[in-house]
Amino acid sequence: MSYQNILVALDRTAASDRVFEYALGLAQSSQGQLQLVHSLNINPYDNLGKLIDAGVGLQNSVTVQHEAEATQIQQVQEAQRWLEQLRAEALNQGISADFVCEMADPGPLICQLAKTWAADVIVTGNGGKKGLKKLVLGSVSDYVAKHAPCPTLVVPNDSSLEVELVSKAG
Repeated sequence: MSYQNILVALDRTAASDRVFEYALGLAQSSQGQLQLVHSLNINPYDNLGKLIDAGVGLQNSVTVQHEAEATQIQQVQEAQRWLEQLRAEALNQGISADFVCEMADPGPLICQLAKTWAADVIVTGNGGKKGLKKLVLGSVSDYVAKHAPCPTLVVPNDSSLEVELVSKAG
C-alpha cells in the first residue's frame, strides 16, 4: 500500500528508533512525507509534594511555580532538539519531514493531528505494557487504533515481532 502522509508517533523510548526507521522505510517506498509527533504528557502529580509544601507555607508557591515552568520549558526544548535531529536524518535521505511537539495527552493529540493533517497512516510503537499496568495506565497505541481516522501500524518494541496493522479506519 502507498502512503503519502505518514504520521509518526514517537515517545523517546528505545522503541522510538525502531518506529522511526520503519516510518522512513514506508516513506522511501511510497515517496511519502513524514509528520513526526511527540507529546509531553502532563502529569499533574509530578510536583504534588512541593505544591503541598507551598500550601502549608514550607515553600514559596511562586518559586514552586517558576521551577515547574522552567522544567517544562527544558523538556520541550530537549524534545524539539531530538525531533529536529530526526527531521534532519529524514531530509538527508530525501524524505520530506516536519514535526510537532506539544504538552498534551498523547492519544487524543495523535488522532487530532492525523485528522487535521489528513494522514494516510499512523505509525506508532507498542510500549509493551501488559496486565494490570496496561489496565491502569492504558496504552497510547490501543487508544490511537480505536480512535484514529486512518489505519494504524503498530511497531513492537521487540525486533523479533512483526509490525501489525491494528486498525483499518478510513
